[in-house]
Amino acid sequence: MDKENLKFYYETEQEDAKLIYTTGFLWGKINAKLDEILAPAGLNLSKFNILMIIKHVGKTEGIQQNEISHRLLVTASNITKLLDKLEKDGLIIRTSKEGDRRVKLIKITSDGSKLLDKIWTKYTKTVKKIMNGIAPADADYVNKVLLDWLGKI
Repeated sequence: MDKENLKFYYETEQEDAKLIYTTGFLWGKINAKLDEILAPAGLNLSKFNILMIIKHVGKTEGIQQNEISHRLLVTASNITKLLDKLEKDGLIIRTSKEGDRRVKLIKITSDGSKLLDKIWTKYTKTVKKIMNGIAPADADYVNKVLLDWLGKI
């Protein structure tokens, strides 16, 4: 989305909605760039983030589904659908917690871990390329503002 397209939205919407539209358009561009490198691996950003949490937070012990939901700020039902797909693709497994079979732990498989390792370098290069468009001091400031805003919603 270029500035001309944003101008249209700015002219047709309330003044206080401009930041929301700009943030949405920015996220759309970022998401599209990241999807370009994730799609060939059969992933989207949601699946990638879930796998990263399972691998790096769950480690070898695994992580409960509600913890994944909490960390990604999404509903448990949305996570369930994505976990079903990841399990079908052989990237995760669900196991019962020792001593409490009612609790399910999500663990990354060897294939899931290898897939993340395979795309990690390209992913980090893409993130750095995206971030080249903003000075570090500006990025820190915007991050603080957005975190403050997030806390108030």
